[in-house]
Amino acid sequence: MEWLDRIIAALDSLVQSGQSGSIKRITLEQRHQTVSTPAVRKLARQFSKEFSALPWTEKTCIVQGLLEYGTNRAAHLGVFLLGLSIHDASFVDTVALDSMVEAFRGWSVTDAFCIEVMQPLLERFTSDVLSLTVDWAAAESCWKRRASVVVFVRKIGASGCYTQHGLDACERLLFDPEDLVRKGVGWALKDLMRGDRETVLAYVETLRKRRIPSVITLYALRDTKGPERERILAIKP
Repeated sequence: MEWLDRIIAALDSLVQSGQSGSIKRITLEQRHQTVSTPAVRKLARQFSKEFSALPWTEKTCIVQGLLEYGTNRAAHLGVFLLGLSIHDASFVDTVALDSMVEAFRGWSVTDAFCIEVMQPLLERFTSDVLSLTVDWAAAESCWKRRASVVVFVRKIGASGCYTQHGLDACERLLFDPEDLVRKGVGWALKDLMRGDRETVLAYVETLRKRRIPSVITLYALRDTKGPERERILAIKP
């Protein structure tokens, strides 16, 4: 694909010049890791005008190709590109989004995707995205499960507009076997607390009584200090 080849070539051109002498002795992932995340974002912005003018189906093919290319930086580049044009989306393409998440290989791409792509979609197509998060919570892919709660972090959690939806998403994954999913639950609770402290803090107190993994409540209480934190952590089942 011409577009994909152009973007990958541009990413390759950012590889640090100091690596050139040993370039054959390191992996493609190691080469791309020499490129900083801000540089990847800048590259995405350079392509964003042309990319935004493309039909949705072509955009998703390019992003899918970047996600499947095999390096973390290429995957982030795909997410950043899609995020820069997601406000133009006229619907929630659940098939394309499902396929993208299936290609994820780690938490950092998952989290970037939630913040750059899924949160703007949640604000515009709330019911469709909420339905998708319910499906993802039951998925085999741990990245889909993590995404189903991480969509409620940062500005979405702090807005106070999605508190109950976020708590419902957390409830579905309290006993998930994957540590990174549990940490995603804790992160969501922490940020949801910024939007509705009283409600979420009361929920976290109930979790202490339910024998849920401690990593969740410890993460949820990162912003809670002093006697209040000590009181909650002292709660036993």
